Amino acid sequence: MPFFFNTSKEHTRRREWYAACENAAKILSEQVPEYYRNRSFSGIIGDIKVLSSRKALSLLSRKKGLGVQYSRLYLTQGIDQGYGYQACASEALYSFLDDMQIFKGRILDAGCAIGVSAGVLSLDSIYGFDLFPDIVKTARLVDSLGATNHKYTVADMTKTWPYATSFDTVIAGLVCHHLKEQPDVYTFFYEANRVMNHGGHFIITLPSGTVATASQFQKLIESLQGFGFQPLPEKCGMILSLDNTQSTFWSFIITAEKTGPVCSSSFYHDKFSFTDIKTPVSRTVKADKARRTAVSSRKTKHSSFVHFNIDELLVLGADELLTFETMKRLSKNCAGSN
Repeated sequence: MPFFFNTSKEHTRRREWYAACENAAKILSEQVPEYYRNRSFSGIIGDIKVLSSRKALSLLSRKKGLGVQYSRLYLTQGIDQGYGYQACASEALYSFLDDMQIFKGRILDAGCAIGVSAGVLSLDSIYGFDLFPDIVKTARLVDSLGATNHKYTVADMTKTWPYATSFDTVIAGLVCHHLKEQPDVYTFFYEANRVMNHGGHFIITLPSGTVATASQFQKLIESLQGFGFQPLPEKCGMILSLDNTQSTFWSFIITAEKTGPVCSSSFYHDKFSFTDIKTPVSRTVKADKARRTAVSSRKTKHSSFVHFNIDELLVLGADELLTFETMKRLSKNCAGSN
């Protein structure tokens, strides 16, 4: 059964947050140096993705003004009134969980960027951290324009997190795939466990292309048990848009409950990196497809989704590559059956 957004109080708050993002982008546009105005959002993200967190931070620190352009493009393209991928991923998360009680108590957003989880999910007074100072300053700017009261700080998700054990929910929205090396992967999931109260929820979203097949996704989910998390099978799966079969959106979600301390020194296998399980498409091919679908993508506001939990996803095809072509066929089938 597909999910459609309604006109609830949360939806009204979400629109107000989008308006705050738009106003923040106008303010930042006056601060971007002329020589960085032609840098694209995908180009900056592409540069960051291939670097370790230390080198990515150094890049944006050395090139004064590039971080401001990244922040502005995040607001205008990553969010873009709900049309951007980052905003859509959080809206899809909202549709998948459908029970907002899972976001209870004290909430931490690891890799909060400009506060997208708090804004789209209409959460109150959460904590968040991100690696890049300009992004965190932008989150605070959006916060002030939207009259909300979140607590954002600068921190590295691959180092010790600056919090004690006090959180009931930890959100990791579109950040885990940036983890490059085994020690970084281990630190991230160890720290997520450490700062979370027993019985708390760990919510992870991963973008399309992060995981190549359903069977690999299943292994990824199961490996969390070594870090003291018990996955919730009905809340682990894939979200697929039904709005436009030519402009599909999909992402992965993992929801788990903290049931104990870390009991494993490895994650998936002893040399695991998220690059090991991503869909095998080169950056050149991916960029070409992005350019060809950009026009239709920008016209599509994804607000209708169908969900597949991990068991349903395995039945669809355990070892079939999860590509845009596969998702388009699946989207057409789902839309036709409804």
